[in-house]
Amino acid sequence: MLQVLPQSISNLIAAGEVVSRPASVVKELVENAVDAGAHSVFVSVLDAGKTLIQVIDDGCGMTPEEAVLCFERHATSKIATAEDLERILTYGFRGEALASIAAVAEVTLRTRRADDEVGTQVETGPGKTPATQPTAAPQGSNFAIRNLFFNVPARRKFLKSDNAELRAIIQEFLRVALIRPEIAFKLTSNGKEIHNLRPAATRKKRILDIFGMNLAKELVEVRADTSLVRVSGFIGNPEDARKSTGNQFLFVNGRYFRSPFLHKAICKPYEKLVPEDYTPAYFLFLETEPERVDVNIHPAKTEVKFEDEGLIFEILTAAVREALGKNDFTPSIDFDVKGAPDIPVFTPRTSGGIRKAPTDYSPLFNPFDAPQEPSFPDFTETPAPAPEGAALPPVPGYGRLFEEESVAALNSLLVLQRRYLVTPVKSGMMVIDIRRARQRIFYERYLEKIAERQPIRQRSLFPVTVQLGAEDFLALFEQPDLLARLGFDIQDFGGNTVVVNALPEGYPEEEEQVRTALDELIAVLKDETSPEDPNHLLAAKMAASAAASDPGRLDGAGAQLLVDQLFACREPQLTPDGRRCMAIVTFEELEKKL
Repeated sequence: MLQVLPQSISNLIAAGEVVSRPASVVKELVENAVDAGAHSVFVSVLDAGKTLIQVIDDGCGMTPEEAVLCFERHATSKIATAEDLERILTYGFRGEALASIAAVAEVTLRTRRADDEVGTQVETGPGKTPATQPTAAPQGSNFAIRNLFFNVPARRKFLKSDNAELRAIIQEFLRVALIRPEIAFKLTSNGKEIHNLRPAATRKKRILDIFGMNLAKELVEVRADTSLVRVSGFIGNPEDARKSTGNQFLFVNGRYFRSPFLHKAICKPYEKLVPEDYTPAYFLFLETEPERVDVNIHPAKTEVKFEDEGLIFEILTAAVREALGKNDFTPSIDFDVKGAPDIPVFTPRTSGGIRKAPTDYSPLFNPFDAPQEPSFPDFTETPAPAPEGAALPPVPGYGRLFEEESVAALNSLLVLQRRYLVTPVKSGMMVIDIRRARQRIFYERYLEKIAERQPIRQRSLFPVTVQLGAEDFLALFEQPDLLARLGFDIQDFGGNTVVVNALPEGYPEEEEQVRTALDELIAVLKDETSPEDPNHLLAAKMAASAAASDPGRLDGAGAQLLVDQLFACREPQLTPDGRRCMAIVTFEELEKKL
């Protein structure tokens, strides 16, 4: 039977679209504070927002009537006509946020305008009629959201860990703080200060205040002014691209948005400059006519639709490519000759000169070995003639030029470009991908150690200190017992700084590579996918990270050890993600090529 839903149920449905987690509440309240003309915004959360979210601003405040009306659905001061929807420059405009929040939490509001002597307090919640009373309050608004989702236990049950929810809150907080450098922002969690941002003169200064002064050397300025869109901001140095995401920000007309399509436009000029699966940092601000962009296509207002998206894609790509070119970030010829074969230098023969005879030497020669008596051919005995068709016997004393290939030679290993191992087999030759082989070896080793809880650590001679962002710091210490089981010894040094004392076996020890390994570990820990076997995912990604590090120069013994370890694996032919570790090139295939 057709019926009109009661307001309590319709509010819950709307809340499900607008308020999905504590971070959604922080986003809506902070954006409202900015729309109210605040000069400072203070955010405080308890238990990652599950117990309390408090947002205090010094904006324009509300009258007693407005303080009650703001909790009604579709009550807004941002739009009055349909034409206003085409020129939206504020954050909020639909009037759904406060009504949705009040449908799933207990809300207390204290507010006062500058001209009012007394403020207003409003208390409301699911199914409650707002109760008001006068109160003493500073200018602005103070929202306290308590016991989020207490009336929707299924939604509360599926919230993630406190660290994961707090990371999401920090993301939303920073997305507003970045675009408004003139406003002071502060964020605390359980009484601990996470960010305290004073007003900044420029956006670059605000970026450095948030992410640290070390980012200054990475940032490359981007500017493009066209009739369609104006692009400004900064992109990261290709050398500082990271596997962990988090420093990628796109804004249009002062609003943060996500766009996988435009993300590709920004990353396209980096294709030859950064390793696969690495993402550069970028902070790009787009300005266009409000009529050319629709911000009303998603309840959370994190997606937008451009009228000329294809052209903006090309403009962004060109602007990023130009910025990289101006700073000489272009592919260059690799002059690294480490591991390359020596090219003999031939001295031209000069008239009247005497050419020096070439000198042969053996790399295995040791002058401290006991001298051996030289052997000379014995001409006293005439060897018996060999049967017709038989191979000629070796001539003693003249080396192994005419001898049969020895067993050792058959098992010899050739290293090509520090990427492949080549060895003869009965049907041709086997080619082994060194990186993939190491990935399989490390994967089975890490998986075993995770199961046995017996980590293998290699302690660094000099501990490495790394400064992290607040979000990455929380991700790193979300599961400290897991880090210990894997073989990591990472200590909190204070101020979102960590000290790396030890890494699992196989990881590099050089300072820069340790920083890269830590970044890749954080990328693994921040991965929110939930596979059936999380240990498999973690071991696989750690193995890929360890295998990507420089194995050093592989000599004969090292190459043979790698092959032995590979064939000792349960599945030596494939990497954890299903790629082949080796291939056999048959004699027939070689003959077709020659």
